[in-house]
Amino acid sequence: MRRAMSLLAAILFVIILADLEAQSNVSNKLTMENAEKNGIENNPELQYLLKNIDANKAIKIQSGLISNPELGLEAENILGSGELSGFNGSEITATLSQNFQLAGKISKREKVAEIDISLAEWDYYAKRLEVITEIRKAFTSALATQKLIEKNSELIEISEKLITNLQKRVEAGKISPAEVSRAQIILNSLQIGISRLEADYDSAIFELTALINDPNLSIGKLTGEMKNFEQLPDYDFLYSKLESNPNLKRFTSEYNKQKAVIDLEESKSIPDLTVSVGYRRITEVKINTFLVGASIPLPIFDANQGSIEEAQIRLDQKNKEYEAVKNRLTLRLNLLYRRFGMLLSISEKIENESIPDAEESFKIISKGNLLGRFTILDVLDAERTLFEVQNQHINTLSEINLVIVEIEGLTEYNIQ
Repeated sequence: MRRAMSLLAAILFVIILADLEAQSNVSNKLTMENAEKNGIENNPELQYLLKNIDANKAIKIQSGLISNPELGLEAENILGSGELSGFNGSEITATLSQNFQLAGKISKREKVAEIDISLAEWDYYAKRLEVITEIRKAFTSALATQKLIEKNSELIEISEKLITNLQKRVEAGKISPAEVSRAQIILNSLQIGISRLEADYDSAIFELTALINDPNLSIGKLTGEMKNFEQLPDYDFLYSKLESNPNLKRFTSEYNKQKAVIDLEESKSIPDLTVSVGYRRITEVKINTFLVGASIPLPIFDANQGSIEEAQIRLDQKNKEYEAVKNRLTLRLNLLYRRFGMLLSISEKIENESIPDAEESFKIISKGNLLGRFTILDVLDAERTLFEVQNQHINTLSEINLVIVEIEGLTEYNIQ
């Protein structure tokens, strides 16, 4: 009975361990969607920009407040000599003054602050798009390298089996040891190549991990496929989508802000009114009086003309800045569009010509080897050529996917 219980416990233990290992493997798998989600949540620059939005909202609250009243207290004819000794002839005045901002300065200042909130939001959206694009690019590069490693590991495994068979044939005296040496050179070259790929993969994963910025993240394997695109939308269509880029959309707010700044600066040319009321106590005659006053600066020299002119220049400057940003984005879109066409042509040539030719060559040489027409090294070399062509196809697909990621980052249009 005890043996049966012990056996059952051991079986359960093995099942639990296997389940935990399976769960661990699943949890270590990373998709592009999860990478994007975690990267957005953990990016410190995005968190900073969110705080900047909140700070601008607080600035808007402050900009809508009127100035505080001022309390003044003045004592005259005190602590003198003779009849004015002590407080006998004192006159004590208490005043309360309030500044009134005219020409709608408060509402116009609020308008500028409100648009600053919008600009802070555009800063966030632009950075968010940049973070997503960088994560997608890093993920795509790492995924392509992972697939190259998997593909080349298959070739190394096949090559190792061939060398084992060659060694057996050498021991049987059927072939020269030189054949094994030549095969080993090919295998060494493949192993060096895969070592380089593994180093590239480690670098790509390090970059991806840094972008995601999650200290608890452990990437075991990337999950996804290299997509093969047959064509892009029309260039003019993608060009029209450039207006969706937050770096361009923000200029609507930029223009509105500069116009609001012009209105605010023009309102400052109208001086503010200060009104005061007060109470005065004349001790000598024991009389109480009240005071009422008003003051306003005379805009003889300073009518805020310099600030008004600056604001108008800044508005023109925004037009030029918009043109510069759009030209830069347009140039990048044009280059990417042309690059996609070139890469697509290469991909189709590899897929429709190079790979079928390499497969046919490998097939012919493999059959010829069975008939004694080709050596095993010829088979190994033909197989290596086939894998190299397949590697070229993976690399080209990777470049195509990277181009797509960048175009989507420019246009905010989902091509996939």
